[in-house]
Amino acid sequence: MDGIIGAIVAAALVWFTVTAVNAPGQRDDPGVTLIMAGIGVAILGVALIVVVLRMLLAQAVARDAEAAQIQAELDEVI
Repeated sequence: MDGIIGAIVAAALVWFTVTAVNAPGQRDDPGVTLIMAGIGVAILGVALIVVVLRMLLAQAVARDAEAAQIQAELDEVI
């Protein structure tokens, strides 16, 4: 899963590099550079969403394991 996050961040960095290389040619229309930078930020947002979802999944798995352990203890008592 870290590879996916790394790939998304690498894609964003490549996109920012392309934006920076393209920026001097866009002196007449700087809005294009701003839009391209916004797309780069959106790509980083996707990486952030993947990180948050991964953390939530890990938390859910841990709670499921804890619930199974508590259920086993209750079964022993009953």
